[in-house]
Amino acid sequence: MDNFDLRILKKLEMNAKLSLKDIGRNVGLFSPSAISKRISILEKEGYIKNYRAILDYQKLGYNFMTVTFIKAKYAPKYSEEIAKKLVKIKGVISVYFLLGDIDFVLITINKTKDDYARILDELTNIVEIERTDSRTVLKVFKEYEYDNIL
Repeated sequence: MDNFDLRILKKLEMNAKLSLKDIGRNVGLFSPSAISKRISILEKEGYIKNYRAILDYQKLGYNFMTVTFIKAKYAPKYSEEIAKKLVKIKGVISVYFLLGDIDFVLITINKTKDDYARILDELTNIVEIERTDSRTVLKVFKEYEYDNIL
């Protein structure tokens, strides 16, 4: 990976629908085939995992976002077993395993607090979970933006 590849990644991250010509113009490589070849290599090597649309969930009626901290019962391979259950819960958009006194963080998006109450009921039914602690997100200032990394 060189400086051109990093600049290509940054352009794709900002707008994956840019044409090869536009990407090339922005990064200083003017051959669309060279850009295409570099993108193919970046995909094959796993630098690019996927292309997706970022939806505005609020416009879709999903206005109740939460962050839930989970303390689990320690056991061999407990993180993988619990994670398998957490990722299947409708409304859970992110699951993170942590080091420290909190084991997992869940991010959920729901239409109502009643929808989130259903998630809490599901969490209560997972026997490997010791306790949960939830927070309601009032405002999102930055999300899914990695512009400060590359």
